[in-house]
Amino acid sequence: MRGVKLFGILVVSILFITGCGGEKTLTCTNSEEDSGIKMNQEVTMTFKDDKVSYVKMSIDNEATDDTIIDNWDMFVSMLDTQFEETDKDGVSLKTNNNKDKHTYNVSLEIDLTKASDDALSEYGLDGIADEKATYEDTKKDAEADGFTCK
Repeated sequence: MRGVKLFGILVVSILFITGCGGEKTLTCTNSEEDSGIKMNQEVTMTFKDDKVSYVKMSIDNEATDDTIIDNWDMFVSMLDTQFEETDKDGVSLKTNNNKDKHTYNVSLEIDLTKASDDALSEYGLDGIADEKATYEDTKKDAEADGFTCK
């Protein structure tokens, strides 16, 4: 009987030390259309111990206006210079241009446990690893910026 009590106390102590369910995921989406481009964004953030540890962002751009469609190559060229593909220092950025459907996807994944400060600053994310914003704070800020989060 004493062994069962010790085991119970040990289990409860481990849960308190490590935290119950120390990992949460927040997914936020946003859609908008402006100047002949429809843009759908999805950001998924993994929180470990209520601190962002991983970010995955996908931005889908689709031409909805004949002017953009007629100048698709110029539009893609502008995006290609803005979003240079990389896979280093915990940061992976990939692009996909579908000329036939006039869609352009940007996919960015950041492992904050591996990403260097230089890599983060390149994407305007310097300081995110040290950010004190919690899951709830991040959700509130994203929703204030027009995202729908779950």
